[in-house]
Amino acid sequence: MEELIAQRRAEVADFRRRWFRFARRWRAASRRDPDEARALVATALAEGLPPVGAADPAPPPDAVQHACARAVVAASGLIDAEEYAVQHRLRRGTDPVRHFVEEGWRSLRTPSLRFDLWWYWVEHLDPTDDAVNPLLHYALRGRHEGLAPLPSPAEPRPPTRLDGQPRRACLFAGYDRDGLVDDTVVAYLAELSRHADVFYLADGVLEPGQLDRLADVTAGAWSVPHGAYDFGSFSLLARDLVGWQRLAAYDEVVLANDSCYLLRGLDDVFAEMNGRAADWWSLQATSMEHDESYKHDDSPIPLAEAKRRFVGPRHWTDDRFLHLSSYFLAFRRPVLDDPGFRWRLDTVTRQEEKRLVIHKYEVGISRYLVDSGFDFDTFLPDLWAFHPLYGRHFFELVERGFPLVKRNYLGENPRHVAGLEHWEERLRHLVPDAPFAAMRTHLERVTSPAMLREAYGARLGEDGRRHIPLRATQGFGLRRLDRETPSFRHWWAFPVSSSGRLDPGMRAVLEEVRDDPSLHKVVLTRGRPLTDDVAGARVTVLPMDTPDGQAAMVRCGLMLADDTPDMAYPFSFPRSRHDYVHVGLGLPVLPHPLGPDGRDWARVEALAACSAGEALVRTAAVPDLDLTRSWVTGLPRHDHLVLAPEHLPADLRAEEQRLRESLDGRPLVVWWTRGPVQPLPADLVAWAREHDVVVGVREPRVDRPDGWTRAMLDLGLPRLVGLSDRAVSSPVPVHRVASAVVTDDDLQAADALVTGVPLLQVTGPGPTSARGIGAALPGEGWAEPTRCPDADAIMDELTKLAVAGFPRREVTVPAGAPRLDGAAARRFVHRLRSLSRR
Repeated sequence: MEELIAQRRAEVADFRRRWFRFARRWRAASRRDPDEARALVATALAEGLPPVGAADPAPPPDAVQHACARAVVAASGLIDAEEYAVQHRLRRGTDPVRHFVEEGWRSLRTPSLRFDLWWYWVEHLDPTDDAVNPLLHYALRGRHEGLAPLPSPAEPRPPTRLDGQPRRACLFAGYDRDGLVDDTVVAYLAELSRHADVFYLADGVLEPGQLDRLADVTAGAWSVPHGAYDFGSFSLLARDLVGWQRLAAYDEVVLANDSCYLLRGLDDVFAEMNGRAADWWSLQATSMEHDESYKHDDSPIPLAEAKRRFVGPRHWTDDRFLHLSSYFLAFRRPVLDDPGFRWRLDTVTRQEEKRLVIHKYEVGISRYLVDSGFDFDTFLPDLWAFHPLYGRHFFELVERGFPLVKRNYLGENPRHVAGLEHWEERLRHLVPDAPFAAMRTHLERVTSPAMLREAYGARLGEDGRRHIPLRATQGFGLRRLDRETPSFRHWWAFPVSSSGRLDPGMRAVLEEVRDDPSLHKVVLTRGRPLTDDVAGARVTVLPMDTPDGQAAMVRCGLMLADDTPDMAYPFSFPRSRHDYVHVGLGLPVLPHPLGPDGRDWARVEALAACSAGEALVRTAAVPDLDLTRSWVTGLPRHDHLVLAPEHLPADLRAEEQRLRESLDGRPLVVWWTRGPVQPLPADLVAWAREHDVVVGVREPRVDRPDGWTRAMLDLGLPRLVGLSDRAVSSPVPVHRVASAVVTDDDLQAADALVTGVPLLQVTGPGPTSARGIGAALPGEGWAEPTRCPDADAIMDELTKLAVAGFPRREVTVPAGAPRLDGAAARRFVHRLRSLSRR
């Protein structure tokens, strides 16, 4: 592959050099005389681009390249402009040539049925790079070198028959936004392992210890963030982690992913397909040429007939091709040994849109294999209406022995099947032994409440038409709803943060008023179910992005926030109808994100502060926050850090207890970070073993390939725990349990000063550490962290702390500042009530 990719990149580089020079010449000619520019284009189309000398031409501006490319494409006759506009549903007035040149080709918008964009790209250019428009290359170079614009279908090959029981491998792609290996995945892999050697790759950074769950059911398991969806995992497994050389020992290789739940065993599937002659196979085939219909006959078509009808013709959109879906594919030796198949799998790269992953790899590989004469088969003997795993006929498939169900069919219902909320009852009748409890638990964990509401709201009317539930409105519609709906001072909004949890300050304020019947508390969730226990008098929990959530939100006269209003409420509500009050940011830290960053601080009516000094810092940093709007009540977020355990909310107390039990009496050193990974202490592993210390990592984006969690996993610490938002629902238990905190100047880690935990600040290198925690107001009264300029200093300080038993430091506050007495939320709520009575 390395040699071929080098050749393709050389071809791309040479064409670009020629193109840069031509575009500059065209621009100069177009300024002198339009006819001269047209003649230049005609010559290039007739003769191709001449070679360039040793000097590399400078790239022209993008505007010049786009204008020149439009002139070439329009003159080439290779784009059917009118049909392009119709087939790709361009807005009226959009120039088809401009659209194709500037964006259409990158998103695989077919220019005409006479040119196969992706096939040409893969066959003659670099499929990992989008530096060259394939149609432009063909017009100016490819056709002059005899390159074909379309694939030439090969003669059918004799399909492969297996001789006895095959030796089978399975490359399995996983992804979990919470970094977990779910019970449903373990069950699926356990069944696959009965039939194949399973190799698992999760796209992302799994929480420590999660891969251990697969030790008994996989021949290899990895966690690598790559962002290229399931085909990215398949590619990485085949190319690098397992390798083609190892895969050469297998008769059949299955590609599967965790987008499905296993309903029944796979014995019947493999037994059936072992006896079928095919080069590659799947559970079912898909084609929009045979689409689902509520008015016309959409009965299944025998696969042999479907091949005769739908294989061969070119299409304007790739999803109309007959293809096999990537959730379960099996390839036999002739395909696995085919250089074109390997090339396509080896060159999978990250795409901007999921649609491109489907078109380039899922449909693209199917098309290539069909055009190459490889024969396919499916476990279901018929072609069902598109897409059968998402349509109203799915339960018929299960009745016929289909073994899987798509998670997003149950959770998102993309084709709006009526009555899908009864899926468990219907499936239980067909497959009573399926793991329904695990399926529902996983479904509710990974699917937003708003999406579930919409998925289960479709109805079939008496007229046979589907009635789809209303969606949340945006823009003018929402502003109109806000104007026409009265707001009430006793309605308080509590938005959940972007992590899906209530900010500690928000939670403390809610705890103060949760049992007050005079207030209506509206907790607005985002993209995941709320894990906080917020039950109380007149507490309503609603997804923010649903009609019900929006209807309640606009009634709230008081809008609490843990960020600027435009971030806490991604809707444009006028300040005149709602009071926005901020629950506080934390101890003053400079530099910090509170600054002239274009965010909407002007609408904040008031902000909680921990001291007069902090109020001065905030006012100096943001002119929109004048001093009169700072309430020196103390920070509500600190209340749950200093209260005795018995006074904590029950769910936070339980989470703290769970974390303490997992430590089994060992000290916990927390790496609390937001910046890029710095060199880790070389002897951190030996130190952790010697002092029997658990190391925990809390960082905002766990799935970064260059993140601290991944670095710690690679280091091989004896006891490592993940403490991110996805693993621990609140930072409060982490603060309360930590024995020491190592930070690179993270704003939330400053709360550790409130608990008295030893705080080690990484001070270099890098601009974020130029001034540290407490440096904003030196000597004001807050305890200072211990500054560590390098990894050796961190280890020296950690060793001192370990020897001394990680002693807590004295907690001090500035003179005149509110005490850390667990009553900041009470003082803050008192001010809120005064605001509400205005």
